Amino acid sequence: MSFVGRTRELASAQRELVARGLLVVSGGPDSDRSAFLDAVAREVADEAGLAVYRLQVADAGERAGETGRTPDEVAERVVEACRGGFVVHPCVVVVDGVPAGTADGIPAGTDGASAGAVDGSLLAELIGAFAESESFLLVGTTDAREDAAALPSGRCADGWALLTRAAVHCDRGDPRAAGPLLRRAVEAHQVAGDRRGEAWAVFLYGRMCRLRGRAEDARRLLHTARETFRAVGETPGEAWAVGELARLATGSGTPDPDALAEARRLHERAGDRRGAAWAHLWWTVARADEPGFPWQEEFTNVQGRFHEVSDRLGTAWTLHHHALTLARTDGTDGVDGTGGTGRTARTGGTDGTGRTGGTGGTGGTGGTGGTDERRREADRLFEGALALFEEADCPHGRAWTMLEYALRSPAHRFLNGEWAAEIRHVFHGIGDEAGEAWVDLAEAGPSPGGEPPYELACRYPTALLDTLGWTEAGDPLIPRAARDTQPEPRPDFPHPGDRDRPDDSRAHVRLTLLDDAPVPDVPARIALEVVPGPGHPWSSAPLPPLTARATSLGHAEIDPAHGVPADGAEFRFTPHRPGAHRLRFTVEDPATGTVLQQVEADIDVVPSDPGPHRPTTPAPRPSARRA
Repeated sequence: MSFVGRTRELASAQRELVARGLLVVSGGPDSDRSAFLDAVAREVADEAGLAVYRLQVADAGERAGETGRTPDEVAERVVEACRGGFVVHPCVVVVDGVPAGTADGIPAGTDGASAGAVDGSLLAELIGAFAESESFLLVGTTDAREDAAALPSGRCADGWALLTRAAVHCDRGDPRAAGPLLRRAVEAHQVAGDRRGEAWAVFLYGRMCRLRGRAEDARRLLHTARETFRAVGETPGEAWAVGELARLATGSGTPDPDALAEARRLHERAGDRRGAAWAHLWWTVARADEPGFPWQEEFTNVQGRFHEVSDRLGTAWTLHHHALTLARTDGTDGVDGTGGTGRTARTGGTDGTGRTGGTGGTGGTGGTGGTDERRREADRLFEGALALFEEADCPHGRAWTMLEYALRSPAHRFLNGEWAAEIRHVFHGIGDEAGEAWVDLAEAGPSPGGEPPYELACRYPTALLDTLGWTEAGDPLIPRAARDTQPEPRPDFPHPGDRDRPDDSRAHVRLTLLDDAPVPDVPARIALEVVPGPGHPWSSAPLPPLTARATSLGHAEIDPAHGVPADGAEFRFTPHRPGAHRLRFTVEDPATGTVLQQVEADIDVVPSDPGPHRPTTPAPRPSARRA
């Protein structure tokens, strides 16, 4: 429903704001929307005895005497003003004039109504700024559609706000922080009976799994989300799910441009310009290395799309891939006169804001002058991407741009003697061990046998690593899809030398379910043992004081968090709902901090009253990463 211009809805809006702490109002003329926001703010402020602060995004620059500022700069100042004081003491803050857009594919509507549009990055930053405060936040968007709806995005327990915050973490390249938010979001939408909200939560969970390199989990969740979107008539959600499924194929080393084109058509049919821009970008990236593909024209078109919806993150990734293509190719844009596939900048570059630059190309000569010009143009695009990633607070994109810039610009690398350590530090900050492994490879160069290092081989599909190339200077041509994920090591991937070691020389982890079939909210005991083989040194000596760390990956608790196998490690597993639950046990050597083995077990939990056909006791199904 829409509160805009309907004073009879004032009481309802006030209750919504007090209950959730945040109200987004969209639709109607600016004057009506602003008056309504002010009326709600006064009611809440008078009742709670709080001060009211008002910020107008559209003219914040003029009020501050800074008429030369861009909309993005004005928006940043609004967020900084909020962070600077409004979140410290309880108050009511009204932020009006938020430009139209979409919140990372999460629509602003509720109750199945047509969604109002809000600026995704600005709204997400405002929610993040107020997430832990006691203040009230009212946001008004400039979309003038009369059928637009309000977004009930509150703090803490509200599913839509949790989804937005999780999406921001994924955009930053830090999916670790998204998991807990998404689990809470799923619960919130299930409690509310909101199938549409639950579908978005499942979709984002699938996206997070794709980022973590868990392809099968991602595929299952994205398929589920897509079918639910279809069932509730959520075309934008269906389009995003189709696009993410297509990107799964890209991550496996086999791009699916047709599926990305279909996602783009679905976004356009739903009127989701931002979604269409992202699908257009990934379609262009998937085809950029095809002979004769006009990548220069397509990257320029995509950048124009992102500029129209003020999406800095999309613009940054477009510049990144545009620079990457330019730096890796020579000749003309498409098929050259000899039938080759060399390419060069044909229409000039962009300045990071969507405006096209000059006309400096090489005329398809492929000579030294053309190579130098392409390198300068690629450097400029990398610099533009790096600046935008920093503005958008996306360390994942920043680290990859720094790495590719250093690899493609010898002068830049030479001037920065600590280039590898700096890039590795950024990857480490978001827990991206795969990114750190690519930096290690760039420093070490190709191996004599041509085999990829273990830290990459245990994380990425063989088909993707087969596309790894090397320049004459010994720098890696890292597959584009490598930056789409942050995969963890596969638990069953053999460690170096495992193939040559007899099985009886290994130590294994054994899990035993000590109680009957687990039911919700009733603790069940699980015993963990480390069992050395006959040829293992521990078979004839006391087991060292190893540490076993337990983690629940679902809606369950496990206690204690740590155990010592030598003393008989036993854990209490308390699920909170029926169904499959996954647990992870990590065995470590505390003396050296080394992870020796990691085991994941799926345990089926039956309902408290399962009826006459009670299933037999399920056994944990471990999948171990061997020491």
